[in-house]
Amino acid sequence: MEVDLGQIVALGANVGVIAGLIFLAMEVRQNNKFLAAQARYSLRQYRSDIADSLMLPHVIEATHKWARGEAITPEERSTGLMVAIKIVELWEWQYGEHAAGMLRKDELPIGAWRLWFYDKGPYPVPVREIYDMRKTVLNTAFVRFFEEHVVSQPPEQVG
Repeated sequence: MEVDLGQIVALGANVGVIAGLIFLAMEVRQNNKFLAAQARYSLRQYRSDIADSLMLPHVIEATHKWARGEAITPEERSTGLMVAIKIVELWEWQYGEHAAGMLRKDELPIGAWRLWFYDKGPYPVPVREIYDMRKTVLNTAFVRFFEEHVVSQPPEQVG
């Protein structure tokens, strides 16, 4: 049996290509896991930022006065609206991460969104007012999702 050097070189090259593809697939998989972990971490950071915003004394005072129906200053109204804008933008971002495959649907806090939207959340923030004002400029896929999973399902109706 005669050994052809060209065939041995071609076989070695093919094995190298296959090994390279396997390595590349492993790298892509690892990168996707890292991106998903980064998305989950960013989600926690955004939630923490909102919690920090809500704990500022002037925010607490403004939102509670608003919820009690007391007269509020223009500054207090702006404070409440800005917090609500931040919350709605977080929700839109979270949905975008879900749509991109970085977050599963069960990682979206849809139940909490319902509570905030229907003013049954832990802090009185005018989320519904901001959503209604801004839904024409929000991502249309997010608006459809939000209407289906939040707006059409008040907390009392969800089992």
